[in-house]
Amino acid sequence: LSKEGTLLREKDERRRKLQKELKESDGKLKNYKTKSEEAAVKLQEAGNAAASAKTALKGLEEQVDFPTEQEALRAGKAAEEQKDAAGKRYDAALVAARRARAGMEQAETLIREFRESLPGLRKTRDERKAAYLSEMKARQFTETEWKKLAEDFGEAGIRELQEEVSRFKTKKAAAQGALQAAVKAVGEREKPDMEALAAARDAVQKQFEEVGKRRDYLRDLYRTNHEAWSQLAPTMEERSRVVEEFNRIDSLYTRLGGKKSGARMDIETFAQRYYLRRILHRANARFFEMSAGQFELRLKELEEAGEGKNRGLDLMVYSNVTESLREVRTLSGGESFMAALSLALGMADQIQESSAAVNLDMMFIDEGFGSLDEHSRGQAVKVLKDMAGGEKLIGIISHVTELKQEIEDQLVVRKDEEGSSVCWQAG
Repeated sequence: LSKEGTLLREKDERRRKLQKELKESDGKLKNYKTKSEEAAVKLQEAGNAAASAKTALKGLEEQVDFPTEQEALRAGKAAEEQKDAAGKRYDAALVAARRARAGMEQAETLIREFRESLPGLRKTRDERKAAYLSEMKARQFTETEWKKLAEDFGEAGIRELQEEVSRFKTKKAAAQGALQAAVKAVGEREKPDMEALAAARDAVQKQFEEVGKRRDYLRDLYRTNHEAWSQLAPTMEERSRVVEEFNRIDSLYTRLGGKKSGARMDIETFAQRYYLRRILHRANARFFEMSAGQFELRLKELEEAGEGKNRGLDLMVYSNVTESLREVRTLSGGESFMAALSLALGMADQIQESSAAVNLDMMFIDEGFGSLDEHSRGQAVKVLKDMAGGEKLIGIISHVTELKQEIEDQLVVRKDEEGSSVCWQAG
């Protein structure tokens, strides 16, 4: 029953669809019938129109002027050409009519103007006639003579004379104006010497020509030099860089070598000044004690080093008494000995301090004590004794008798008739 119910439902669905399609088909059939009836009416109308057209065609064929279409086209073309020609003639006639109308209007305007100006012209004629008679009377000419004169020159000649007179008057007026302006500009100045001005002008002209030649020469020279420069510029730039580098190195070499003007101190001297300062530091300790605190040795300042005869290692002496610097050559003999001895001792200290492998255990001093006074000699010997009190052996070679009392261990050299002999003399 369930299956039959399903089939029945499906059949009922198909029935509904068929009924719906049948209704749609009925509507379409009615529509088609309506269209068929309309088409039949149109067909009837078209048949009637065709019959009417055939009748009209037959009537037209009886009325036609040309047997064929080609002849009709040719006749139509000829008629078109005639129409165009007639149109052109019409346009030309229209233009001519407009021109004629404009000419007529212009002529009427001129006639009207001439009529209006006729009284004035008559008046002018009378005035000119009166002027003519007056002029002829003033010239004492008869009318026959005046006419003959007029005939000889003619109207063209009279116009030329009048134009020439007019040009002359114009030139005269311009010349008078220029003369007045020139007189006003000149004022009370004297008349220039034209010959001198001409000579000056010629000289200036000659100078101008010479300058022009010079200009042309310089222009050619510039062109030649510019071409040469264009070719040499890359090389010259490279050369300029090389020369600049050379000058830098050469200046450095000259300065380091002490060969530069105003800076004669070389690099070796500059380095030696460093060690000389350290030597002076040690030496001044001895020199200060030997001179009883009077003197110190000092180097010249770096700004003054290398100037004149100074090579950078020149020494100055500073006096603690006068608080001034002076040259070492101003020291007395004894002071010079103390300064030299102090430098020697300071150098020994510096050498031994700089190199641990070097040990200066012995020093000999040859002469020099004879130039010292008693106080200075005592100070020098005291310094030497302080040094000898350590690990150093200091030997003094001298002929000064006073030293015998200061030195305990002596190697005495005697000279007699038999020769020289030595002996130790212990204190």
